Amino acid sequence: MLIKTKELREAIINASFSISKDKESSLYNVLIETRNNKMEIKSQNNITKLTQTLNTDQEENLKILTDPQKITNILKEIKDETIEIKKEDNILKISSGNFKTKLKTLNPELFSETKKDTNKNKICNIEAEKLKKLIKETIFCPDKNDIAREYTGIYLEIKNKVTKATATDHYRLINVSTENKTEIETEFIIENSGANLINKIPIEGITEIYSSEKEIYIKCGNISIYSKIIKGNFPDYNQILLDKETSNIIELDREELKEAVKRSSVLSENREISININANEKELLISSQNQEGEIAEDKINFSTIKANDNLIIKLDSKFVLDFINQITPKTVTLLYRTSEEPIMFEASEDNFLYKYIMTPIIE
Repeated sequence: MLIKTKELREAIINASFSISKDKESSLYNVLIETRNNKMEIKSQNNITKLTQTLNTDQEENLKILTDPQKITNILKEIKDETIEIKKEDNILKISSGNFKTKLKTLNPELFSETKKDTNKNKICNIEAEKLKKLIKETIFCPDKNDIAREYTGIYLEIKNKVTKATATDHYRLINVSTENKTEIETEFIIENSGANLINKIPIEGITEIYSSEKEIYIKCGNISIYSKIIKGNFPDYNQILLDKETSNIIELDREELKEAVKRSSVLSENREISININANEKELLISSQNQEGEIAEDKINFSTIKANDNLIIKLDSKFVLDFINQITPKTVTLLYRTSEEPIMFEASEDNFLYKYIMTPIIE
C-alpha cells in the first residue's frame, strides 16, 4: 500500500496528542485501519478521541495497532514523497527507496473503541481559526487540579450570535468573545484535555460542532475530535465583571506595561508587585521588594478615560504577564475601584473582545 509520507507523519503526530499516558495501556498506541481506498488513523484516551482520514490505494481491510512515537521517528527521516507499508502477521513493514524497516505491532482487537453517542445535535458552524483562538486565549487559566470539576475546563457559550470562552482558577478569570452567526443557543464545559487537543491539532476552514449529553464532537475536513464535557454549572462570572459606569478607567500601552511589570518584579521572590495609580498625575508606578529590603520599580504614563480615584493594589506579576503576553493590541484598558476589589483588563483585536479579572493580594 502506498501512502504520502508527509500526510501519514502529520496524522500520526496528531493522533499522539490523544493517546493514553499509561505506556502499559493498549491505548498508548494508535490504530491504523484501511478500507475502500481510505485510511483512518485513530487514537483515544479516557477523555478524548481523534480520527483522521487519508486517501490510499488500498482496497482491502487492514488493521494495525502500533506505537506512534516509533513510527513518527521513522517517518521524520524519510525524505521520499511516498512510502509503502505492508503488514505480515504482527509485523509492520515500511519501505522507501533503499530503506526498509520492520516494527512489531499489537493485536488491533486490544484497541477497544468507545461507543459513539448517536444522540448528538448540531450546534453550529464556526471558523476553525476562531475556535482555536478562543481555546488558545483561555487554556492557560483553568485550575487542572481543582476538586470542583467546573473550574478545570473551559466554559463555552453560544448565545445571541456571540461565542464566548471563559476559564478561571478562583484567583483570576479570562473571558474571550467573538461574533458567530448561528441562531442556536447552548453552553457546556469542555474538559481541559479536549480543549488542549483542539489547540494542538492544525485544523482550518469551517468547523462543525455537535453536542450530546456527555460529549462534544468537532468535525473539520478529514479530522474528527471527540471530547467529554463536564457536568455542572459554571460560576456566574457576570457578577464580578466590572461595570464601566461605576469604575475608574485608564488606558495603557500594552508593551510598556509588559516591560514595566517584568523589570519591576525581577527582585520579587513571590511574584508580588504593588501597582500605584495616580489619577491626577496620570502615572502608574509598579514596584516590588524582597526580604532583604531591596526594591525595584518602574513608572509608565497612561491616558485617562474616566479616572477620579487613586489606587494602590498588590497583584501577582505572573498573572498580569499571562494575559499581556497572550494578546497583541497596542493598548489595554484597566478598570478598577478599590484596593480590595478585583481589577479588570479589557482589550480588543481582530473581532475578539478580552476581559481579564484579577483578585488582589490581601495581606
